[in-house]
Amino acid sequence: MADVDRGVSPVFGYALTLSISTLLIAGLLMAASGYVDTQRERTSENELTVVGQQISADIAAADRLNRTDGANPDSLRITRTVPNRIVGSSYRIHLLNDTEGPTQPYLELRTADPEVTVTVGVAVAPSTTVAESSADGGRIAVEIENGDLVIHNV
Repeated sequence: MADVDRGVSPVFGYALTLSISTLLIAGLLMAASGYVDTQRERTSENELTVVGQQISADIAAADRLNRTDGANPDSLRITRTVPNRIVGSSYRIHLLNDTEGPTQPYLELRTADPEVTVTVGVAVAPSTTVAESSADGGRIAVEIENGDLVIHNV
């Protein structure tokens, strides 16, 4: 009888080792997946902030140029090329003129996957009028249309 009991032991040990290994690998994969998602969100947030600050600077420059003596608003256009995608996801840039943001007006940049929204203040003179407008990533222009500062794709 002792020989029969020993024959079961290696098979049981192998099955138990395989089960424990499978559980450990599954747990590591789930933990790594959450870490990667968090890193993607943080990276998206950082990149959107940088793009937003660049466009905000362009809007402020256009405002200053428009207020200089002898400025021709019909020929005022500042263009910038920003990345088409952020962390593999397309994004949209909104120039908003409500009181929800850090300044009035402000930029809101939003990606779809992962869902990240960043707001960036815009420094313009109180007398400057800003029309709500939006653009996708890529080549962007800041210009004066009908007396209002706007952004759009070129």
